[in-house]
Amino acid sequence: MEKCHCAQVRFETIVQRAVSEGKDYREVVRSCGAADTCTACKDYLVAYCEERLNLAATR
Repeated sequence: MEKCHCAQVRFETIVQRAVSEGKDYREVVRSCGAADTCTACKDYLVAYCEERLNLAATR
């Protein structure tokens, strides 16, 4: 899975916005409404963002 189908937003877009705006990816997710309707993508979205932003290793 590479995007939230309900909000029609690609995971990569969330990562790019987080980096360019200097925000936590979770803030971007909330602002665009991703993983909020059916939540089927939530686990994939979190894993994708944390891997791309190298956050998984810091936990």
